[in-house]
Amino acid sequence: MNKASIIIAVSMLGSRILGVLREMLLAKIAGVNEQKNALDLAFMIPDILNHLIGTGFLSIVFISLFTTYLLKQNETDGWRAFSNIFNVLGTVFFILAIPAFIFMRELILLLTFSSTPPSENILQMATDYGRIILPAQLFFFAGSFLIAAQQSRKQFFIPSLTGIIYNMSIVGFGFLFWKFGNGVLGFAWGVPIGAFAGFFVLQIYGAYKGGVKYFFEFRPTKPELIKTVKLLTPMILGAGSMFSLEFVIRSFGSEFGKTGISTLNYAYRLMYTLVAVFGFSVGAAKYPDMVRSFKENKLDELNKKLYEDLSKIFAILVPAICAVCAVSLPAVRILFEHGAFSSQNSQIVNALLLCYLPASIGLCAQSYIVRAFYACEKMWLPTLINTITFAVSLFLYKPFAVSFGIYSVPIVSFTCSIVQVAVLLAFWGNTKKLLSRDFFLALLALIILAPLGLFFANKCNEWLLNANLAYLLLYSGVVSLIFFVAGVQIQNIFNSHSSISIIYLLKKRMRKRSVN
Repeated sequence: MNKASIIIAVSMLGSRILGVLREMLLAKIAGVNEQKNALDLAFMIPDILNHLIGTGFLSIVFISLFTTYLLKQNETDGWRAFSNIFNVLGTVFFILAIPAFIFMRELILLLTFSSTPPSENILQMATDYGRIILPAQLFFFAGSFLIAAQQSRKQFFIPSLTGIIYNMSIVGFGFLFWKFGNGVLGFAWGVPIGAFAGFFVLQIYGAYKGGVKYFFEFRPTKPELIKTVKLLTPMILGAGSMFSLEFVIRSFGSEFGKTGISTLNYAYRLMYTLVAVFGFSVGAAKYPDMVRSFKENKLDELNKKLYEDLSKIFAILVPAICAVCAVSLPAVRILFEHGAFSSQNSQIVNALLLCYLPASIGLCAQSYIVRAFYACEKMWLPTLINTITFAVSLFLYKPFAVSFGIYSVPIVSFTCSIVQVAVLLAFWGNTKKLLSRDFFLALLALIILAPLGLFFANKCNEWLLNANLAYLLLYSGVVSLIFFVAGVQIQNIFNSHSSISIIYLLKKRMRKRSVN
């Protein structure tokens, strides 16, 4: 992991810790009650609106576009293109947000595919919360441009702070409103305020400091805007992996009763921490270099780095998964079992988390591979693969639910993520490089330690359900460290180059900091 990857990984970890703190506070206040279900459901329409305008993909497209100007040493025209795209698409986004705000309730009902739709009370609360949350999407949109402008110049620090400030706002306002007896309302208000502070105000400062220039341009027919729209179109029409998983939870969660959405969401958020730290951070940091390699026609270099980075991601992700397998139940109890969150809730979330963990492998790999396709401006292929897989999965959830109940959601999600990665790699080509010795050594560590962690946790299950907080903390710290180190050592014993290189770089950086 290079410096940029480490900056983003650390910020992702900090953001996820705050995200878990947010979920802890929600568990204490609401547990898995109707208010929590309504809050989770309230994000559906704002997230879909975000997806429709391509907010999550704007940085990917703009970095590719702006790199072309940098290579031509023509930054001024690059900033004019940046300003024009921002102004035109921002206007479109604002126009779309108005009917989304007005028809929030109708849209939520329209997109809920469960045979048991949300109750009237949940639906009304979700509508109210959704209208509070919706304006945040405008700040996400603006922030995505400002972040892309900074990252295109390899400035990662200020953009990396967005998630931390955003989650701090949600936690802070959630706690404040709760103290004044307003339930989870503060968590809804924390979203637009945190988005304004972290994604807008801070990024304006970062962009100004980084030399970003803004012009009052509004030309919908400019070639750069048309190219941007063409590149965005397949991604907007398609369904990304993370968007798909969250959509399924909100759309099908009520199939499993009033607590279904919340229970699935708690487990998903914990699993997503692994994806954010070990997958998304590397992909986001390496993307500008991928684009440059493609623009300079260094395709062999791009191909080599793809498989090297995937091996390194897998080498460090596997020990983390093994550690979580061993301490899943105590971790859930430590984080959530307070106030309204019961011991029974802990057991269900623990079981769901264990079912979700395998999906982290596919999602981490996918978050990196998809960016390689995007760097080569191949937008349609990964979009079609992901969307077709998602569309097929929609027909699997209900049949699987008959046999597996609520666990059908993570089971189908894991299966889809692995299929998507396999197909993406098949289209990328030369997959023999991926099936290297290092890959099999990481797989060996997973095969040995994951079942061992589950067996150990099962033997200690009764004690873990009754142990107090001090013992749970001690147990989690010691056992997770043992399993993580064991996962690394198994790879090192057999001379895994990926694992050894990661450890070497970490030791080198630690020595450098100690000297400084």
